Amino acid sequence: MSRRPALAMVSTRSDEPDDVDELEPVGTPAAARSASVVASLTGADISAPLDIAQLPTPYDVPETVTRPLDERERKHLALCEQALHGFRKSVIVAGKALEIINRARLYRETHATFADYVADVWEMKRAHAYRMIEAWRPAALVSPIGDTNEAQARELAPVLKTYGPEVTVALYREARELTGGKVTAAALAEARAVLPPPRHLAGPDQVRDVLTVAAAEGRAPRLAPAPPPMPAQAAADQQQPDDTDGDVSREELDAGAEAIAIMERALAQQRQIYDAVGGGVLAAALLYDPGRADYLRRELRQYANRTAYRMRDTTGDPEASKS
Repeated sequence: MSRRPALAMVSTRSDEPDDVDELEPVGTPAAARSASVVASLTGADISAPLDIAQLPTPYDVPETVTRPLDERERKHLALCEQALHGFRKSVIVAGKALEIINRARLYRETHATFADYVADVWEMKRAHAYRMIEAWRPAALVSPIGDTNEAQARELAPVLKTYGPEVTVALYREARELTGGKVTAAALAEARAVLPPPRHLAGPDQVRDVLTVAAAEGRAPRLAPAPPPMPAQAAADQQQPDDTDGDVSREELDAGAEAIAIMERALAQQRQIYDAVGGGVLAAALLYDPGRADYLRRELRQYANRTAYRMRDTTGDPEASKS
């Protein structure tokens, strides 16, 4: 196989002129030379990727300056936003380009296999290239503007394959809404895990109900909305009294603080257990040792039930607290 010639990179000297209009072209950057090829292959509506030398040298403007942007600053803003927009679309564009190169075997003049091509030319492992190929379709589907990262798109890929585009869009949209617009790949993984089998899902309109119930029941804790901020007066009303106020002694306060610490540690362990037993663990265990796997599953459920029983509210039932 033959390695492609090294790409000529533009100088990134720190003394480039501040005004973009003053930049002198130093040959055509490799990224710019390939932009038209990528656009024609992928159909992406993108301009030539910006080289670092096309951006002005960073400069400071005092906070006391409140005037509107001048023409020079507007050009700088447009350039920087163009660079950021291209970065956000990288998952979609790169993944689609890799799929085209792979399926059309456009590497065949220089390399025997796609794996050789991506390793030699792009220094990328074959598995990562295929992950990017799987990610671009759901990323483009749920967010054409390109604000979905590769990890999020990977969690959506199985949903697209199993449930189709409408459910995929609904799941992403509802997960974003439930998390206040800050959905993570981990939250999408939880959302995907609680979806019923396709034959039991009435349609995209049911996705919100499924996710809301799962969040409320603790099966998808990352989708649970954050509690609203407590007003200052309400927070003050709920503050623990000191040992001179009311009938609560210092010993009782110390015991309560220790109890809170115990519950916080238990909750952290419960979350670790919840994360550990996902991702097909039960199915793999049943395949390896059905008897042992079934026993462990029963024990996990039993202790989960026992924990829930101990955590029941018995403040209004003195007899229940003795059990």
